[in-house]
Amino acid sequence: MQLPIQAPISKVKHFLLSQYFYDGLKITFGVVSPALIAYQFGQLEQGITLSMGALIVSITDNPGPTAHKRNAMLATNLFIFLMALLIGFTNRNSILLAIEIPILCFLFSMLTVYGARASSVGIAALLVMVIGIDQHLDPTGTLLHALYLLSGGIWYFLFSMTLSQVIPYRAAEQVLGECILGVSEYIRMKGRNYNEKTDLEANQKRILEQEILISQQQENVREILFKTRKLLKDSSAQGNRLIMTFIDLVDMYEHSMESQQNYAEMRTEYGDSKILVHFENTILNIASELAHIGECIHNHTIPQKFPLTSEMLVGLKSQIDLLEKQGKNTVRLKKILINLRNINLRLEQMYNYQKVQTKVPSERKKELNKFTSHQTFDWNAFRENLTFKSAVFRHAFRVALVCLCAFIFARNFYIGQYSYWILLTILVILKPGFSQTKKRNYERIIGTVVGGLIGIGILFLFKDSSIRFWILLVFMLLTYSFARLYYIVSVVFMTPFILLMFSFIGNNNDIMLVQERILDTFIGAGIASLASYFILPTWESEQIRKMMGEMLLKNRNYLLSILHYKTDQLQTQTNYRLARKEMYVSRSNLGSAFQRMLNEPKRKRQQVNDTNKFILLNTLFASHIASLSFLMKQGYMLSEQELREIRKSLNLLKESMSYFNQQDSLPEIHVDVVPKTASEITDHLTQLTLVASELKKLSSKIVEPSV
Repeated sequence: MQLPIQAPISKVKHFLLSQYFYDGLKITFGVVSPALIAYQFGQLEQGITLSMGALIVSITDNPGPTAHKRNAMLATNLFIFLMALLIGFTNRNSILLAIEIPILCFLFSMLTVYGARASSVGIAALLVMVIGIDQHLDPTGTLLHALYLLSGGIWYFLFSMTLSQVIPYRAAEQVLGECILGVSEYIRMKGRNYNEKTDLEANQKRILEQEILISQQQENVREILFKTRKLLKDSSAQGNRLIMTFIDLVDMYEHSMESQQNYAEMRTEYGDSKILVHFENTILNIASELAHIGECIHNHTIPQKFPLTSEMLVGLKSQIDLLEKQGKNTVRLKKILINLRNINLRLEQMYNYQKVQTKVPSERKKELNKFTSHQTFDWNAFRENLTFKSAVFRHAFRVALVCLCAFIFARNFYIGQYSYWILLTILVILKPGFSQTKKRNYERIIGTVVGGLIGIGILFLFKDSSIRFWILLVFMLLTYSFARLYYIVSVVFMTPFILLMFSFIGNNNDIMLVQERILDTFIGAGIASLASYFILPTWESEQIRKMMGEMLLKNRNYLLSILHYKTDQLQTQTNYRLARKEMYVSRSNLGSAFQRMLNEPKRKRQQVNDTNKFILLNTLFASHIASLSFLMKQGYMLSEQELREIRKSLNLLKESMSYFNQQDSLPEIHVDVVPKTASEITDHLTQLTLVASELKKLSSKIVEPSV
């Protein structure tokens, strides 16, 4: 069989059309333009302040619903104006600053309670505080400085909002395209398990990492598609096409989960027949076709369908029939084939959505809002986290204490010209968890050293200010293009960009500037690293057991939603999809926490092997539920004996949950039963009970029972 045709789009072109590069262009233009305009009127210093205001507001301009970005940028403009005034009027008094810094650091760090976007608002306000510490102006100058910052921030806000109205669908196409490519890579990874040369354990680790990525990507798509009023209310084909494509993509992802197998057994049973090679090629071809659709949606082009997958499925059926005639048991292979046909059916529907006008049923649109998280900004959420049991509170307390100590050190013992760089480094690096801080530390230090060397080279090689300016623009563009994609690459470009910027505002001692920046980075990174380890540290091993209990609960709800699913009732379909989504999110959270735990000191890790096995068993349990869901949707009904088997699995899950203090009563199950059902359902239910039993044993091993 011929290997699949790869999508005819280069990685470079994909990046240039990506949301990351689009954001980089938007931020670069939005930030640089005020300084360029001011320079034409001989007001470069004021122009740089305007650009600084635009840059700080851009921190909150992350992908998401337009309304959320609007509110965040408006709040940021208000905070940076007030912060500039407060620090400007008090920065000559070290005692007042020593009081203000920890209070402001604590309060703005606590905004993390309200989510990532609110956290970015807090970081933006703190950056204004840090930059203003050593900026001594008279009262009039302070007021003008605050107004310039505000004007620059308002300019960026208006610029960003205008772009959102001009190209309202572009962001949705980009994030959906990225999500499709993520699922494509996941299917490709699953396909590699059929290759006898693949290391199953290593590939399973990659699959788990990909599942975490896909969960994040799906949440990004939901945020944009389901929270953007224009997309939901617009009757145009474009908005409907994006929504329907995403709905089918999630169903396809569930089918790809359903294909979870014992690949070691399959290799032993079918290795001699070479049929696993045909399965691998077919799955890889499906992955490539899906990637082609993702690239086309991402790049705003129409995909061209390849007929190869359907032909390969027909050929695969022939190979299975031939194997059956030879006396081999092919039941397992036939189930996989059925699943691949279902995936291919979704694939064909996604092709059709791009070419044929489609419409999301109005009753479905009304339900979509339920699939997004809703953050309320109330005092109760803030107050409930004012305890040392809260990871956010511990982080805010840590930031406040560390920034106070760094300020005292910089004000009394440090002789550098830009001592505020130490505080900036701490604010950027210090994260709620140790592993997150450790990762940022590594990326910041390596990126700064490499970027500093590049910057020195450019300053020595290019003396012409025009050439330096264009290099500055390119580096600025790359800095913000890679900021959310690869932070270390972003820092590599950020350092020479800052050095070039300082060369335009009168700093001619390039070597000293690079040395100071690198030294400040090392000092700030060292302080942040020590703080994350010794000052109220948050270890994943302390959080992960709660996530295990939640994972069991979400799997249980997922199973219950299947039992009550009715093909003619929209509410049961919505409940099923919500339960499935919550299961994905819970599994992603648990997987992310496990990966972070592996980056913590060895003495802080607990029961690594058992935790890994727990995650794999939950994945297998969800896979059997996905298989069961397909059969139930086809109209299969349970017998009384099979219903008892399900109740047994649910009770086993309930006992497992109790080990993690996850108490929840088991609801009554009301379903119609028949005397006898298909053996396929019986097989899945048997496996479901076996996995549930293993989960109970493992849960009792991980956590000692309370009685």
